[in-house]
Amino acid sequence: MHNDEPSLLDALERRALIEEVGEAIARCTPPQVFGVHGDWGLGKTSFLHQVQWYLTGDCPQQPELVTKKMERRAQKAQGDASTQRRGVHARVVQAVWFDAWRYQNEEAPVVALLHEMRAQLSWRGRAAGAASRAAEVLTRGALLSLEELTKQIGFQYSKFRQASREWESENLAAKLPSHTLREQLCEAIRQLLSKGDDDENTTRLVVFIDDVDRCESEAAYRLLEGLKIYLTLDNCVFVLGMNQRAIEEAIAQRIGVSMGDRPQPENEGNYDRTMLAAAYMEKLCQNVWRLPAVREPEQVLCELLEQTIEDEAVRSFIRQGLKVPVAEEDIAPSTYQCMPPNPRRLKGLANLIGRLSSRLPSHEALDEEEMILEARLLLVTAYIYQFHHDLHIRWEADLDLYNEIRDWCRTGKDLPFSNSLKLPLRADVGSTESQPSGQFGTTYPDPTQSSVFWIQPLILHLGTEMAPQRFERYLHGVPT
Repeated sequence: MHNDEPSLLDALERRALIEEVGEAIARCTPPQVFGVHGDWGLGKTSFLHQVQWYLTGDCPQQPELVTKKMERRAQKAQGDASTQRRGVHARVVQAVWFDAWRYQNEEAPVVALLHEMRAQLSWRGRAAGAASRAAEVLTRGALLSLEELTKQIGFQYSKFRQASREWESENLAAKLPSHTLREQLCEAIRQLLSKGDDDENTTRLVVFIDDVDRCESEAAYRLLEGLKIYLTLDNCVFVLGMNQRAIEEAIAQRIGVSMGDRPQPENEGNYDRTMLAAAYMEKLCQNVWRLPAVREPEQVLCELLEQTIEDEAVRSFIRQGLKVPVAEEDIAPSTYQCMPPNPRRLKGLANLIGRLSSRLPSHEALDEEEMILEARLLLVTAYIYQFHHDLHIRWEADLDLYNEIRDWCRTGKDLPFSNSLKLPLRADVGSTESQPSGQFGTTYPDPTQSSVFWIQPLILHLGTEMAPQRFERYLHGVPT
């Protein structure tokens, strides 16, 4: 079964975006803070790992991924255009990885970040080996300096948190007299980056900060605050992996705490906080790349099924079952998306389809058309099981509920027990018609919302004659 671990394999065809972000990081003028926005499940961590691989040719946080990646590269023909480039800027870039979620309970997350920077830069130095005794002494001195500066920042930050609540509520973006600390940090990092032979090799440290959006609002705010106060360094580039909306909500919530009982214009308090939060984030991070949703989720699902279903014939039936014909009485002449455009959700669905595939009848007993129909019945059942639990348990209790689901998909009238679900297609009704015309147009739903009932086009294709009992094999586990 598929797991939710990050991957260095660019299975979502984001190579051009990986290179674009990598080149911006390598060629920008520090200090810089970049953002990579993606809703949960879109593959932010994998994307950041792939950018790290592109820049440095390594990913120490996931050594097993590097091994698999190199094995895959070795299998490809030399010069294959699909082989992702590796370590393009390894001479001028060193990278550090920081998982913000793991340190959200720290009073000063920036101190935890500095400890992680020190630990990973120390590891790099030992791995590379000192070029000379003088270089080794310089490196050790830089590490000790970085450790001492981290202690000073931790002490100063703690005092700041205790003494400046009232001042912070008026200014929001606190600015301490910490220029000396920043200069010393910059020099310590410069010495650690130096290879002792060429100033061109000391360009920048790239710090990837992942899962900022998973932190509690106070922790996320403290981390961003620390970056702004202490780490605007001339040799550092920070890359934030985040859901930007979640981060701005966290900042808005924190701003609300800072404002306290200050009077707000009637009905405008929340709006003001949202605008201030967006402005705060914009000041910290002006350049944000947004990861696109999966453009062909059905194709991605089929690729995932190659690892969960061994029988190629079964995979073929499912592949064909996902294709809604372009000319049907109940569906406008177009091909509609019927799966969620989210890699994480598709992985979970692929695992479930793999488990349920044993319930399909033997393809030796049925012709191809009948097997494709069975695959569609399985897909509908698996989809509702995986993504709409409340709907599934009601369906289990009453097979005839399928008729209500089908009619809802055709008319768009809300289900009596599930008003929150949204259909991706709308029925086009003529001015003189009381019933849908049989033509459907897209409603342009937000692809990040889990409430979208993407399977609607497939249910429409099954038509009105499909007996609810046909689903029992997959709904109740009737043996094949």
